[in-house]
Amino acid sequence: VGRGGWSWYTGAAAWMHRAAIESILGLQQGAQELCFTPCLPSHWPRAELCLSRDGRTMRFVFVRGNAQAAQDVLRDEQLDAQLLRPSTPLAWTTLQPHSIFVVPVLDEPSNPPASRDIEPTYLQGTT
Repeated sequence: VGRGGWSWYTGAAAWMHRAAIESILGLQQGAQELCFTPCLPSHWPRAELCLSRDGRTMRFVFVRGNAQAAQDVLRDEQLDAQLLRPSTPLAWTTLQPHSIFVVPVLDEPSNPPASRDIEPTYLQGTT
């Protein structure tokens, strides 16, 4: 009693892998489409993911920076690499057997807007 065993470890690893793919790379999969809303840690300049589905191999290269950084990676990758903007649905069922996509991860502003101090409505006018 109280022992997880190997099946628990394997299951936990699978859930951790899924959490990383879905939260860090922002992968959302559907039956016919997939899309990414990446949220890479600030110290990661680049990440890659290779997906295999229904006889197709799709390689995704996530690059931090501006649109020029993504264009540079496109130029450096194989000739058939394509730009895939974040949150853009990709109909993976129509792809060739091997595809490469570069996904730009735009840097967030270093100084987020300051939050306003707003007094809740239920406290206004009380002493």
